[in-house]
Amino acid sequence: MTKSVAPYGTWPSAVSPGALVEGGTGRRWLWVDGEDLYWIESDPARAGRGYVRRRRGGAAAPEWVAELAVRSRVHSYGARPLAVRDGRVVVVGDDDQRLYLLVPGRAPEALSAPAPTPGALRHGAPALDARGRVVALRERDTPTGTLDEIVLIDPISRVVSTVLAGHDFFGAPVLHPDGRRVAAVAWDDPDMPWDSTVLVEADLTDGSSRVVLGGPGESVTQPRYAPDGTLYAVTDRTGWWNLHRRDGDAWVNVTPRAAEFAPPPWLAGEASYAPGADGGVLLSWTRDGLDHVGLLSPSGELTSLEGPWTAVGGVGASGRAAGLLAGGALFSDRVQRLDPERRRAGPVVASTSSGLDPEDVARPEVLAFDSPSGPLHALYYPPTSATVAGPPGEAPPAVLHTHSGPTRRALAQFDLGVQFWTTRGYAYLEVNYGGSTGYGRAYRERLRGRWGVVDVEDAAACVRACAATGRLDPARVVSIGASASGVTTLGLARRGVLAAASLRYPVTDLRRLTVAPDRFEAHYLDGLVGPWPEAADLYAERSPLGFAHELSIPLLLFHGTEDRVVPLEQSLALAAALEARGVPHALVVVEGEGHGFTDPATWRREAAVEASFFARVLGLAPFDEGLGVEIRHAGALAPLAP
Repeated sequence: MTKSVAPYGTWPSAVSPGALVEGGTGRRWLWVDGEDLYWIESDPARAGRGYVRRRRGGAAAPEWVAELAVRSRVHSYGARPLAVRDGRVVVVGDDDQRLYLLVPGRAPEALSAPAPTPGALRHGAPALDARGRVVALRERDTPTGTLDEIVLIDPISRVVSTVLAGHDFFGAPVLHPDGRRVAAVAWDDPDMPWDSTVLVEADLTDGSSRVVLGGPGESVTQPRYAPDGTLYAVTDRTGWWNLHRRDGDAWVNVTPRAAEFAPPPWLAGEASYAPGADGGVLLSWTRDGLDHVGLLSPSGELTSLEGPWTAVGGVGASGRAAGLLAGGALFSDRVQRLDPERRRAGPVVASTSSGLDPEDVARPEVLAFDSPSGPLHALYYPPTSATVAGPPGEAPPAVLHTHSGPTRRALAQFDLGVQFWTTRGYAYLEVNYGGSTGYGRAYRERLRGRWGVVDVEDAAACVRACAATGRLDPARVVSIGASASGVTTLGLARRGVLAAASLRYPVTDLRRLTVAPDRFEAHYLDGLVGPWPEAADLYAERSPLGFAHELSIPLLLFHGTEDRVVPLEQSLALAAALEARGVPHALVVVEGEGHGFTDPATWRREAAVEASFFARVLGLAPFDEGLGVEIRHAGALAPLAP
């Protein structure tokens, strides 16, 4: 089929702002119980809230387990809100953060008492033993501060006992098969859980506890007891998050590879592996920017399972049944059964497919470059259409995205938000700058003390490398960022790398974050910038508001009125600085939204405004005044192309 030719950035696209919402179904927190698969599913039809779904072994379709919205708000970012054992389903209620037992045909049964004041108790990452007892992470507000505890709840008496305390933070607890021991990761300020943690094991019979793994400079995560009682955990003591098994008082690395067998522990309760009764382990890992799934035999042989996935959100196993939550080039958030014995994927249980002609879908290209700071990794999506091509010999405009966190990474999987741009004739570039996870501890720590420097240098180097190979037009690079990536994006704007940028709830003043109410991240900047107030000069130097007088590119800002992580004042101050200098910009204040927009109407408007804003800045089309947004000082923009 001969393709028509049209300027890049003007192609007709099947991905409308409305389609972004319609394709917004999300799935998380896979759990396997017997032959049944459980997960939490959210979609716009249910106001974006999460509910428990189950696919029974042999059933024709998934079913909703209950009409109780579930979500954990522990540590602000949350934790796994679901646990299942022998058909008993325990969840965290979204509205009151209490633990509930879900029984089909009955109203949810509260297992934990209501908070003394609204919101003062938050639960997460529950687990059950054979007697129905529930162990969970509890965050509790007190008159003198907020505490983390691991608590045990008796299902009959509802008596709650604290089994672990004494650290600033705890991760997800796990129960020994005999119900007499509990293990959980713990850490203390100013460390983050990817810096230094310990694994604590408590004896429920005598109340004693001891540290069994970890310490300064070692990040331990995801402890798990095998069915025979063997304790496993992932630790980066080798420089990579490898899976280790306890052998007496020693720990044996069972996956000695330059690969990451766990994601960064932002959320308590992630599941990257599942030990089996035969001594084998079903697991996932990240290497060279892509995720893999495989089986570790009792003898230590690692065998990959073939499948189309490139980004894994969790694995689970129970007896002979196994499951996977993953994304690939043409799908995201897929729940799929696995057949470990035959080393292959099984039936798909639930999936969010692209809904596009496969010829319209841009596939990620994994890139590796050298930057001033060292090796650099990125994902590149070319402009893609089944029917349209760009002008011969012309490099396309590009959308540059730098992930927030910044201790996260961009995932190589289908995302309608990416295809929204590539189907319009933009290239899309995601940079996993130094500090990103998935590439080992040394790569992660390249950002230590240098946030706002290394990330900016790496992103700029990536743009230059892609321009040199014709993958993008360096004069037409626009950027989309959110939260922490505001520091990176505005740093790039300062360097003249960008033609324009759109930012959602961006960090513009690092100094204000030192007094932010988020307990989990209260000392995050100690490692990224330096201790406060000793490093006050660095905070001022790296803050975009400090160099706002050097910003001259058009900026689009979105911010919610209820944002408690990055207050609205940060965007208001930046907009005021741009206004004073006559720099083209638009500020969209979203009533009722917090840090991370949840209203589908907000998503639709955001995408429509961004597309029109970038088209106007690049001279491709006039700005759509019907969107109800004003570009201040629009007269300073370059004229439209004839």
